[in-house]
Amino acid sequence: MAAPAFRAVSGILAVQNGTADGTLTLPTHQTDDILLMHVWRRSLTNTLTTPSGWTLIAGPWDGTAERHYVFGRRAASGSETNPLLDWAATTGDWYALCASYSGAITSGTAWEVVGSTQQGTGSNPSLTGITTLTAESLVVVLIGYGDNNNATFTLTGTDPSAYTEHIAAPATGADGTICISEGARSTAGATGNVAVAGLTVTAGDGWGALVLALKPPSADRRGVITWAELEV
Repeated sequence: MAAPAFRAVSGILAVQNGTADGTLTLPTHQTDDILLMHVWRRSLTNTLTTPSGWTLIAGPWDGTAERHYVFGRRAASGSETNPLLDWAATTGDWYALCASYSGAITSGTAWEVVGSTQQGTGSNPSLTGITTLTAESLVVVLIGYGDNNNATFTLTGTDPSAYTEHIAAPATGADGTICISEGARSTAGATGNVAVAGLTVTAGDGWGALVLALKPPSADRRGVITWAELEV
């Protein structure tokens, strides 16, 4: 049984100071895909309402000058409604990015482990990893950063040893970046710390990150005895 797999990533939603709300256009997705969305705002006081149909996985948690949220949901169809991101106030630019993943467990909570929220101002951070519970789980790392001066990030760890990175930043203005990355584990166990190379922090800016694991479809079958097993 294979691990869940990346399907697509949205474009980044970058909203200039003075606008409270916005709607993120979702990436391509199919029924039972898992959608993971990282949203952050350049403010330590503004709060964000959980979008309709979504679950708050983590947040709000605060970095140096930014507030982070991570949301998730299972797609009920291939044409889910684009989420309205409704903030309580209008201070500070804000950003959102979403990735879709196929092949995860199709019932219950899809994220089997959610690590601690992390934040900092140091370049090339080492993120505290997690311990996955199921063979063939998919480890996902979400990072929001307060500038757009880095073209790429490279993530490495113990297992997964390497991640596939999807980094997005607005081309002009509204400096900010979000990177969503993933890597599969063949067995359950510790990922080790996740080293982030290429994240050079500009003075006055900071980052926030979360590491989690998506359950594979084999988790749906725990405790199920097949006909082949009965015939042994």
